[in-house]
Amino acid sequence: MLILIINKVNLFKNLYVQKFGNLPPQIVDFMKQVFASISIITLAILTLSCQKKDFLDVNSIDFNSDLNNAVNTTITDTVNQTISINPQENFDLLLNPGKGFVKYYDLEEQYSNLYSTKYIRFDWADLQPTEANIKWDLIDNQIAECKNAGKKFAFGVMCANTNRSVNTPDNGKYVTPKWVFNSGAKYRTIDATYWETGQVIKQVIPVWTDAIFLSKLNAFINALGARYNGNADIAFIDIRSYGNWGEQHLYEIGGKDITSAQLKAQHLQVYKNAFPNTQLISPWGSHPYDDTYLWGVNNGIGMRSDGIFKYSTGSEVTMAHQKAPSVFEYTAGYEWLTKENYWNADTLLKYIEIGKPSYIQFDNLMCEANKALYTKIANRVGYHFVIKNVKIPTQIVKGQSFNLETTILNKGVTNVYQDYKLAVALLNSNGEVMQKVFLDQVNPRNWNSEVVSIQNDQVLFDGIASGTYQLALGLFTNLTDANPSINFANTQKTEKGWFVISSEAKFNQTN
Repeated sequence: MLILIINKVNLFKNLYVQKFGNLPPQIVDFMKQVFASISIITLAILTLSCQKKDFLDVNSIDFNSDLNNAVNTTITDTVNQTISINPQENFDLLLNPGKGFVKYYDLEEQYSNLYSTKYIRFDWADLQPTEANIKWDLIDNQIAECKNAGKKFAFGVMCANTNRSVNTPDNGKYVTPKWVFNSGAKYRTIDATYWETGQVIKQVIPVWTDAIFLSKLNAFINALGARYNGNADIAFIDIRSYGNWGEQHLYEIGGKDITSAQLKAQHLQVYKNAFPNTQLISPWGSHPYDDTYLWGVNNGIGMRSDGIFKYSTGSEVTMAHQKAPSVFEYTAGYEWLTKENYWNADTLLKYIEIGKPSYIQFDNLMCEANKALYTKIANRVGYHFVIKNVKIPTQIVKGQSFNLETTILNKGVTNVYQDYKLAVALLNSNGEVMQKVFLDQVNPRNWNSEVVSIQNDQVLFDGIASGTYQLALGLFTNLTDANPSINFANTQKTEKGWFVISSEAKFNQTN
């Protein structure tokens, strides 16, 4: 290296002398120091590269590069007898539970491959027309329809709604049932104009702190909980029992705001007690309630941001990030947003990065005009797990544990908020599971956004014949489930939902 430095200096010196004459000695010394520094840095880089022979397998991969995931790559390390596999990434729109687009009010088959959840806001008066009669079929039928379509259902129940149809038998007058006020609950009667349509209705609004109103409301919420708590076909339930549209504000209806402590005790806590095993979502109403919302997310209650574009950037629900899911709902439909100059694709993407929602409203017209954007949004909201690398031994021996190293990147904006179990399995050539092992130490809830999670687990397969199998990974909701629940963003998925890491895993009786 020293000879190389001297040669470089002499070369430059000779060129200079030919042009300008002799170089001063101090210049020659300075040049030697510069070339020496450059050479030392180069040597250090080369030495480090030689020492870190595993950089190519994992650490040198650009996890955000599409080119690195265009095809499966496999590297065999004959010295350590390991195989390093980089599975191909799938960039199509993926549907997964606990995230994605939410379709409001109806299921349209032409869009069924784009959304995961159907959502409806009910008026309390429609669900419980008399105190003795709750019309469960209004909810049950929706759950059944969604289940048959392979979707989840979500809903909320409102006590005030200035958008209630005037075509109801009471001309839109009662959202909280009339029988509640006949029982003695205090109320106000208002003339309400719905801001988007100009519709004017007369509506009866409860006094939110009235004891009779709260007693009847609590009984209804508890009845809902007794019937639907823990229902696996329900994605989430909104806490919409306070404020206009249940959004925990008094816009258009006036009256006196309740305190943050009252919101917590009389609404969020009541729902939490009734639905301990169901994901709850609380709409964000105003900043004076932020301490209650913070209590909510710390207790697993997610948040909803209504009014995206006109009224909200989504920042108010960021407090739910890594604690509970949040939902984005637009101020109005795509046609209105465009006409009023609120719509902007880049702005929506920016808001998603701010609020980090798990769910976002589906809009037919917006989708038709922005199909590529909708794929990007669907995969970005919530979690989005990509298997980047798996390391296995060149041979798996019956009755002997081996180390399985998995590298997974979450390319979504936030975490998964349901408990899932990661399993590794040996499949035969028909995709049938010959043996499945759950990796008990893995917790997908800890796979944070934009973080590469590298895990090493000891796996033991036993009791099956020697041969070549498919090695596969799957995420399960329950240990007893037959098939995986979540789609990884990788190709080579089996019909049953397993993601094949290697189609040539050698399983032998002995080494």
